[in-house]
Amino acid sequence: MLATVTDRIARDPLDMLNIVAAVKAAGAGLRLLDEPFIDTTSEISDLVLYIIGWAARWQRLRILENTAHGREMARRRGVKFGRKPKLGPLERAKVIKRRARGEPCAQIARAFGVSESTVLRVSG
Repeated sequence: MLATVTDRIARDPLDMLNIVAAVKAAGAGLRLLDEPFIDTTSEISDLVLYIIGWAARWQRLRILENTAHGREMARRRGVKFGRKPKLGPLERAKVIKRRARGEPCAQIARAFGVSESTVLRVSG
């Protein structure tokens, strides 16, 4: 098996050991391009891989924490997440009025350049 770095194989130490065991059971070895000191044929390889898997897991948890913190800070600054609405407030009001008058969804959708499901969500 050929990989660039260990955290591309697994971000959990137990997963790392299970994957390496499966690779060994298949009669193959593991070689990492950026971490040549990892040798799955040595007696200490399981320990080294477990420690590296633990470090990858720890790093992943830090990334998740930092990302969550960044999102929260952005939210406090008023940043809006997600897709921008296809229709603005005035257009939404017009869609609702046209639907109330009985105009077909397909016709309204063509007029506003949106899908029928968008019209249905607005007027529904």
